[in-house]
Amino acid sequence: MVRNHSRKIANTLVAYWYRDTIVPDDDPLRAFLMGMETEEHAEAAAQSAVRRLLDAIRSGERADLGNNRYYALTLSGASGRVMVRDWMDGRFENLAGNIAAWFSDLAIVACDGCREAREPRFFELGLALVRNDRSKSISKNLEQLAGSTVATLWRVAVQNLSIPQSLMAQALAQFRAERFTPDERNREVFNHARMGLLRAYFVRLTPGGDATMTAYLNADHPAPAYHCGRLLALFANLQRAALGDVGAGVVQRFYSSASQTPGLVLGRLSANARNHLGKLEAKLAWWYESQLAEIMGRLGDGAPRILDLEGQGLFALGYYQQLAALRAGKKDTRTDSPNEINRDPEQGEHQ
Repeated sequence: MVRNHSRKIANTLVAYWYRDTIVPDDDPLRAFLMGMETEEHAEAAAQSAVRRLLDAIRSGERADLGNNRYYALTLSGASGRVMVRDWMDGRFENLAGNIAAWFSDLAIVACDGCREAREPRFFELGLALVRNDRSKSISKNLEQLAGSTVATLWRVAVQNLSIPQSLMAQALAQFRAERFTPDERNREVFNHARMGLLRAYFVRLTPGGDATMTAYLNADHPAPAYHCGRLLALFANLQRAALGDVGAGVVQRFYSSASQTPGLVLGRLSANARNHLGKLEAKLAWWYESQLAEIMGRLGDGAPRILDLEGQGLFALGYYQQLAALRAGKKDTRTDSPNEINRDPEQGEHQ
């Protein structure tokens, strides 16, 4: 069982099997537990197969699978002995539905804004909860992950449960710690699995799913905290458009305070934005003014003075999805994008 039906994550083994033997193509957990060595095209094919498999079971085409059962456990070491941390069993059809729902809830726009990010594998979700040291291997970084965390994440996925706030807090803490990692164009790089996990937390807070927590930017989201995050992303892009690369910009200096006490910080940044608007050509200044007005109009009586942990999570998602939309030049806020008036706000240069 350990040799053929398990996957090691950190210092923990997750293992599963079925009452009736199935072929690999009929295994709904195959894509989820694929390792680091798996090629992306094979993984994508396996994930699509999960949805086709579920449709076939529900239509009666694969009644043989619908009557099957799964068994799953989590193992780890404890003072030289094997510890069974968790045990689950249930209907095969429920398992396939739960894994399909998991992939759907994790869906998030890629940081370039042009597509959805690839659906994460299980080990990538583990990496989303720990600090990633680029000088270390993936397996070494995963060693920071507690066995109890792996067991909880595994149960949440397999049984379609709500994500504990403690996991959301871990993901949010790592987002705050790593959000300034630059790419070759000196732009922020994001961990897509981490952002997907944050989104899945809010989707699963509401029985039946939260339709407002979409994979892409939702300009009509009801939470002011979400729009506060959007506003910070727009302030940062406005600063780049006006001044170019200034090193420690708006986000580096104010993200932490703005995400916790937006009512005390965003007003100050709004006043400073007026100075940046004055440095832009008329069309671009008009575009930014219209975007700022649209977002501020979502705040009602004003930005909240203090955000709790969930509010900070919504702030992070609003910031990320707004930044992705700006990078893509999408028409997400009822006006033309800055790319359509021949200017790239990410770089502050004419195209």
